[in-house]
Amino acid sequence: MKKLSIKALLSNLILAFLFAIPVSAIFKIDPFVLSAGVTLGSVIVQYFVPKLFSGKLMNGLQTEVWVPGIKENPVPDTSFVYASVDMSEHVEHNKLHLAEAGIEPGVHEDYFLNNDDGELPFATIQDIPNEVILKTYSTEQTRHRDLQEIEFAYNKKESVIKRHRISLGKNLGKRAAHIWSPSSDNGFNKIMNLSATDSIIDALVDLEAFYSDLDLLENLNVCFNAQHMARIKKEDKKLYKDILNEKQMYGFKVWRYSQNPIYTAEGEKLPYGSVKGSTDKRSSFTWCTDEVFRCFGDVKMYATIGHSGLQADTLSFAQRALVGNIRATNPKYLGAIL
Repeated sequence: MKKLSIKALLSNLILAFLFAIPVSAIFKIDPFVLSAGVTLGSVIVQYFVPKLFSGKLMNGLQTEVWVPGIKENPVPDTSFVYASVDMSEHVEHNKLHLAEAGIEPGVHEDYFLNNDDGELPFATIQDIPNEVILKTYSTEQTRHRDLQEIEFAYNKKESVIKRHRISLGKNLGKRAAHIWSPSSDNGFNKIMNLSATDSIIDALVDLEAFYSDLDLLENLNVCFNAQHMARIKKEDKKLYKDILNEKQMYGFKVWRYSQNPIYTAEGEKLPYGSVKGSTDKRSSFTWCTDEVFRCFGDVKMYATIGHSGLQADTLSFAQRALVGNIRATNPKYLGAIL
């Protein structure tokens, strides 16, 4: 007999009730009685005599049992990806509708003292529409001997889902790190190309000043790679301990990640997925939470029960998601330490 799953039982009850509403109207049967009867029959078959229809009626998996395990926490709570604006509520049909702010209107002092008959000038402030389609991130197939048995054994099912969820989370983290780091050094983005003896602490102090000059004093983040954290520890062991305890450093919330973007020795950011060469540098990067976003769309599950060539069941997930810069056409307030 299978282990009884409360979540699966409730899912069955909801589906049965939705089925019972139109049927009860035709046959004049109480929908609650009908849905209870259907659910009870399903429970008897699935939990107490599962072999009765094995390979016949019960030849699929219930998507509503598996998909929530991916949707509830697509990236870990401890991930730096959460230091962004969640724009999932603006996703419609797996499309994100962004509106990049236009030019701010100017301000005039005592304008009408010198312009009695003139009107205030007009500023073009229309937002720039930007519709983007969410990417589809698909996990590789995993092979299992009996997914139908796993489906109603909570610990086993959660173990299977966890593998796919972790893989999706790592993928999104690596993409976010690449997108949220600057491609060029300009008035609104800063790349600091250090020598092997330059101070990482001093570099972050300079980045703090860079953001201050742009009137950005809040919601700043820095994501250090392992080598830069080690250099900070060598420079100031007390400060290093304070960083570990407080997760803060000079106004920046501190994150750590191993797959930060790679730059050449000259300071050029390499394409996503590049392999680090002998002279290349793994960066640490900074960003403002209000300037970057994350969003999630639909999740689909793909399962094959009884794959003839493998003599096993297979499972994979497709997560619609997107990470990016809110000012997509002209990203601002990004920094990198090389």
